[in-house]
Amino acid sequence: MALVLLVAGCVAPVAEGDAVAAAFREHRSAVQVTASGTVTRALADQQGPSGPHQRFIVRLANGQTILIENNLTVGKRVPLQPGDAVRIHGEYIWNAEGGLVHFTHHDPDRSHEGGWVEHGGVRYE
Repeated sequence: MALVLLVAGCVAPVAEGDAVAAAFREHRSAVQVTASGTVTRALADQQGPSGPHQRFIVRLANGQTILIENNLTVGKRVPLQPGDAVRIHGEYIWNAEGGLVHFTHHDPDRSHEGGWVEHGGVRYE
C-alpha cells in the first residue's frame, strides 16, 4: 500500500526559462513564458502583418537561444545592445532554431495575455 502525502500550498518553484525549455523539447507553441537571459544579437526590424517588429536574440541560462519579436505598433522599442540582461514575458512559438517569443506587449483588445520586456529596470509593455 502506498501512502501519498499532499501539503496544501506546497508548490515546487519553477526556474525562469524552464517553460521555454519544455516547450522547445516538446515542440509546443502558444505557451505563455517568462524567461531571463542575455542579448546576444540585435537584428534589423522586420515588417510583419501587424506592423514593424524589433527583433533580437536572447541566450537563456541553460544555453538555449530564442528570437524575440517585439511589435512596435503596439509595444515600445527596447533600447538594448548585445551583452544586456533582459527579462521577457510573452507567447512562445516553437521552431527548430530554439523558438521565438512574441506578444511582448500589452493587448489593446484584452483578448490575449499581455507581455513585456524588462531592461535596465524599466518594463516595456
